[in-house]
Amino acid sequence: MQSLEILIPIIVIAVILVALIFWRSKREEKRARESGRKLRSVQTADALAGSEPRVEPDLIAQATERARKAADGELNSTIKADPTLGRLLDESEIPTPTEEPPIYAELEREEAEAARAEEAKKESAEQSADPRSRAVPPVDSAIEWILDIAPVDGMQFALGGVKSLKLELARLNLPLLVRVFAQSSKDGLYYEAEELHFPARHVVASMVLANRAAKLDEVGASRFYQVLEQSAAQNNVVIRRELEPGQAVLRSATLKNFINYFDRKVEVVIAPIDPERPFDLEAVSKAARKAGFESSSGCWELRFDPAERDPVISLAFGPEGTNTLVLTYDLPLGNLARGDLKHYFALANHLAAELKSRWSDCSKHPVDAGGAMLIAEQAEAHGKLMTENGVEPGSNRARLLFSR
Repeated sequence: MQSLEILIPIIVIAVILVALIFWRSKREEKRARESGRKLRSVQTADALAGSEPRVEPDLIAQATERARKAADGELNSTIKADPTLGRLLDESEIPTPTEEPPIYAELEREEAEAARAEEAKKESAEQSADPRSRAVPPVDSAIEWILDIAPVDGMQFALGGVKSLKLELARLNLPLLVRVFAQSSKDGLYYEAEELHFPARHVVASMVLANRAAKLDEVGASRFYQVLEQSAAQNNVVIRRELEPGQAVLRSATLKNFINYFDRKVEVVIAPIDPERPFDLEAVSKAARKAGFESSSGCWELRFDPAERDPVISLAFGPEGTNTLVLTYDLPLGNLARGDLKHYFALANHLAAELKSRWSDCSKHPVDAGGAMLIAEQAEAHGKLMTENGVEPGSNRARLLFSR
């Protein structure tokens, strides 16, 4: 009986403690949900930056058909207002950097799964690759104007003729990438004109129809085609083409709309903790090189692959008088499956720590774990929409279209 009298108070106390723990956990869970809603209510319009008005994209897959149907008219575009970016943070508002990048475990898990899928894809490609991989010229008919140049049966395109064609096209100084591929008479494989050492059985000339800096106009199309016609006449060859010059100009306009719509970036601003001590050029350059950047004209650039023409991540000083640095991630060129965005956040933390500074996004919001997740979600949605429209971010097609 005495032992029962002792046990009853213990049981009552235990029940009260369990109830208290359960109530407290529910309260913390409610607070977390409310905090998440508040975080996500901030800047839900768009966490990604862009300098151009956005134009509804035309599907790459429909570009050829549109060009043909619109031969006598102009393409209509729907303009969307681009959200205005907020002001830079005041020094007191900028959060202190942490050593760990602000990435949720869930984001890391998703990136790891995507990386494994990408690695499996690469392994499959490597297993199927063989020396005949250049048995066809590496051109892309969806985004390039391709002209097929074939000698008369039994004839060959002289080596000097191929070199001369490439030289004449280079002299046009067009703002768009022009390439010449020739099929060697020795092994039947295709080489760029500069790599060719024997007469050619077949030549393909191509021009990327649009990029970030330019699109094809009627004058450029006429000059490009005239050079090919002259070369064909001199070398007794025939030109075959998918598009007439006018159609190429129309497709270029379609592609330029696509580029303008998807030309987006992520930016964070890095500012010194002590506003009285501005950034030192030598210190910034040292920190950038330590992080893997290469010095360029007025900025620092980072490429994940030596074959990349343009940088995925860049670092530059902010507008004059702001005493800031701007770290930029190029969405069309970046590869989320490779972990580029995660590396970008890690770089922001690294640079902030090295330079005794703090960082925020360009919309005056601290980039904590929730903010990083929001940016990652919008970047993923952006990449998915690009892919659905025929251009996978980070692919060779994307690198050609979004070159500068």
